[in-house]
Amino acid sequence: MNIFEILREEHDNISKFVDEFETMAIDLMEKNEISIEEYTKAIEFIRVYADKTHHQKEEELLFKAMLETKDEMANNLVNHGMIVEHNLARLYVWELENALKAYQKEPTVKLKLAIVTNTMSYVYLLRRHIDKENRVAYPYGERLLSKEVIEKLNEQAKNYMK
Repeated sequence: MNIFEILREEHDNISKFVDEFETMAIDLMEKNEISIEEYTKAIEFIRVYADKTHHQKEEELLFKAMLETKDEMANNLVNHGMIVEHNLARLYVWELENALKAYQKEPTVKLKLAIVTNTMSYVYLLRRHIDKENRVAYPYGERLLSKEVIEKLNEQAKNYMK
């Protein structure tokens, strides 16, 4: 598998998670019950897999290589698009975690709203983000980067975080 196939496969896994994450928010609204344990596991999945494994692989390998070309479009796409969205996703998770901690101490409707809002903000952001990367960022990277650079990235991606 090449780097683009690896990243798209990770997107498939993240998309499945995002659907489950949305269901957790719906359950909270419909059943008025929250599983702190399930939310904690979800946050761990996001931080370990979606962010550390996937987003950092993009940032440290693919996006870095794209930026090294000094291509203006790549710079705009990466620095003013993809990285901004990665950081926004991190913010939603941070806000969600804070709301969960506060909710455990004092379960208020306002904190429940913060949990649902940050969950759904993450869900909506990731769905759009994955679509943009699959349809725009990755194809642009495939056209922009030389075969030699892509081959190097393929090897780095296979061994990333092992």
